[in-house]
Amino acid sequence: MTVEEMVALVKANLKIEDDSRDLTITDVIQEVLNFCNLMEPPAELEPFIRRKVKAIIDYEAENSNTVFDVQSIREGDVSITYNTNEVSRETIYGLSDKDKKALMRFRRLRR
Repeated sequence: MTVEEMVALVKANLKIEDDSRDLTITDVIQEVLNFCNLMEPPAELEPFIRRKVKAIIDYEAENSNTVFDVQSIREGDVSITYNTNEVSRETIYGLSDKDKKALMRFRRLRR
């Protein structure tokens, strides 16, 4: 399956009709391909990529008007607490340990 076919399949399954998320979907696919050392995505990776893109869309919708990764701000003696939980910006946009574990069965050795 080509990257373009995977993008179209993910968009169809998420019911995305415009091109506004093409870059996000392509970025997720490329990150998965890089981690797995693959040239083209197998069809079996579509559910993983779809869930990852959906998580990004949901995260952006929920946090669109706030500063990313700031959990709390206290003004008296200035204290800023950052969100370093499992659901941080880096784990949403990148591959978390859980994601890497799920992708291990698709991973190939480099030649």
